[in-house]
Amino acid sequence: MLNGRTVLVLETEFIIALGIQSALQAMGATQVVLARSPDEANQHRSEWTAAALAIVEIETDKPELIAFARQLAQSGIAVIGISADDLRAEGVPGLPDTPILLKPLPDADLAEAIKVRLAQKP
Repeated sequence: MLNGRTVLVLETEFIIALGIQSALQAMGATQVVLARSPDEANQHRSEWTAAALAIVEIETDKPELIAFARQLAQSGIAVIGISADDLRAEGVPGLPDTPILLKPLPDADLAEAIKVRLAQKP
């Protein structure tokens, strides 16, 4: 599904990011770029500029994450949000077409969301 593709993961909790990285690599991602903040992601921009997908933590008390996800989507990168905030499952203002998965994130749910999202935005 992700064969030969690059994926950006922006997750503030490193252990969660590592779990997502492992799942993405099992799905065939060639490169997974991990970042804990938009600033850190931008420091490594050259590594993910051509990413097929970005998985971004979305939390109501961190508007910079929502703004970053919006920028990625506007640049043409398929975005999937992940959140511990159960209200996010209903969508995020400013990110109307972005699916939001709730943590903890089962690998099967992530795989299905990626499959659907990439079909929408190849």
